[in-house]
Amino acid sequence: MTAKITISLPDELLAQLDAEAYALATSRSQLVQESVATYLGKTHVERDADARRERILGAIEKMRHFGEGREIHDDRPSLEILRELRDNDDFGYE
Repeated sequence: MTAKITISLPDELLAQLDAEAYALATSRSQLVQESVATYLGKTHVERDADARRERILGAIEKMRHFGEGREIHDDRPSLEILRELRDNDDFGYE
């Protein structure tokens, strides 16, 4: 037996769903069923690891663009600055 449900999706997510369903030559319904089954089939640990991985990738992407639009006050290479900080123990490590 199959039950029908109604869900709300942001327009962007719906567009992604439709594009993926089209690319896979399947229906929205089939793709949502497979996606939910995959998600529910993962353990809590796996879902946490996936979420952590997404946060890390997001942070890396932000770091790539960190300097954009910022004024640089020290024109030395960053490695040189880090070495100076380490040598002066400005990190607070003991």
